[in-house]
Amino acid sequence: TRDQGVKTIQVIRDACQKRKHHTVHPEPIDGQFDLVRGLFMPPVEDMLHSFKYGYVSHTNQRGLYKLDLGNMRYVRSIDLAPYNCVPKNMQFSALYGLVVVECEEAITGRPTGQLVLDALTDSVISQKPELIGQPYVAPDSRAVVTIDRGSEGVTIVIQEITDSGLKFLFDVKTTLNISDVTFYPSQTTHGYDLYASAVDKEDILFLNLLTGKVEMITGVGKAMEPTLAQWGNPNRVIEASGVFGHFMVTPANEALFVVNGESRTVNCEIGGLVHPRAVVWVTMHLQ
Repeated sequence: TRDQGVKTIQVIRDACQKRKHHTVHPEPIDGQFDLVRGLFMPPVEDMLHSFKYGYVSHTNQRGLYKLDLGNMRYVRSIDLAPYNCVPKNMQFSALYGLVVVECEEAITGRPTGQLVLDALTDSVISQKPELIGQPYVAPDSRAVVTIDRGSEGVTIVIQEITDSGLKFLFDVKTTLNISDVTFYPSQTTHGYDLYASAVDKEDILFLNLLTGKVEMITGVGKAMEPTLAQWGNPNRVIEASGVFGHFMVTPANEALFVVNGESRTVNCEIGGLVHPRAVVWVTMHLQ
């Protein structure tokens, strides 16, 4: 139930096709299939920009291997040793082609800040050793939200994505122990706002990413115990229904809550569930 140990990568090509499948490995490094720690893949964003590359990190190595997703070959190694950075999380911005990296120390796992890479040249644009936490990029690639889960509360840091890198806008401190976050189309701008679920409270936090305004949605049920979460996932996921959707869903300990993002109220509760852990929105395309 925990994401630990060493791994290799296996790929099923053309998995959507109805035929007999087999797995392939990416091109080996130095004649061997190396032991993988993390695989970082770019998501589909509003701008429909398609990243052609992913990144692979290896156990206790301060660096990355750039992976061509078309032919499964490593095209470049990126040395992050000067920044004392073992990549823990990565986020991709289609706007200006930036990659945001959460770093930690090898062996100890001590946080060492945030790096920004140029996705074209793989050079480091900026380093912020003091900016600790997990980054999230808005679907329109215009904002980076970093969640710093400290011992005395959580700090939410908002940065704007510009052609010269990331620009600090503001931060918000909260005593809410944040479990997961999702972006929801803003009602007041052409961008997105943030919603965050809680580890141990029946509340959802709303944050306007333009003004910094904060509201609380209450009555969303008790969350599943954190010890029941698996593979490093949050104990209470929250997921929006997409750019044209009006709702979000978040599981509680024994139910699923649907939240209206426009009115910021609970729309309905679906009971009779036991420790729901995953949420998937399915979009139907009308022909």
